[in-house]
Amino acid sequence: MAHYAHMKSLDEMLGHGLAIFNDDKAEFEKLAEFQLADRVRCPHGHPIRHRDASGEWFYFGNPFPVARARPDLKRLADPASYELWTRSGWKSATQPLDAGEERKLVKSGKLKQSEARFQPVDVDTGKPLALHAGSVCWNEYRKRWVLIAVAQGGGPSFLGEVYYAEAPELTGPWLRAKKIVTHDKYSFYNPVQHPFFDQQGGRLIYFEGTYAETFSGNPVATPRYDYNQIMYRLDLADPRLEAARR
Repeated sequence: MAHYAHMKSLDEMLGHGLAIFNDDKAEFEKLAEFQLADRVRCPHGHPIRHRDASGEWFYFGNPFPVARARPDLKRLADPASYELWTRSGWKSATQPLDAGEERKLVKSGKLKQSEARFQPVDVDTGKPLALHAGSVCWNEYRKRWVLIAVAQGGGPSFLGEVYYAEAPELTGPWLRAKKIVTHDKYSFYNPVQHPFFDQQGGRLIYFEGTYAETFSGNPVATPRYDYNQIMYRLDLADPRLEAARR
């Protein structure tokens, strides 16, 4: 199953929905079409399958999980079945309190910085981070949820500065983040961790992203590597990550 988007350009979407793979025909077929204006009540980002006291869910977000739905095709195809994250927990028929909305509330004084759940700061600079995309996974070694995400701007690359963060719950609070990878005027976008590669009980984790000259402003593309996936390994026992855990 996949979420699809019909794009006129990178900035203009003409339609989106849900598609399911037909094994016999070896192609995707449309299962449902969503409202163009609603980009939240649908699968998006890197999904997280997780069971809590209320049952099993798929969580969606980019990178912070702010939408969820039960893991069956009928409910995933029905926007009314989705629940969205709010200040009072998961609710239906509402708008999510995502990182962007939190940022507006903090700026207007309606929400204290200490009350925000999706506003991590760079532990080395103390500056707030605007995270563009990434993934969240449970880590057995740390016994916490870990985030791997790329920041938008604020470094040697526009979409190439990768950060690590931890939180006690899927919804945070995500308070501190440590830069773990930098790219010199080159993009490394949409990073995702692959838990099935974990080693030593989750001490060693692996994540990949798209390494591309696109969006970077770099006039020279790296030969043979440009627009390819590159994978990194991260040792969670590295003491340099300690500042992201306090």
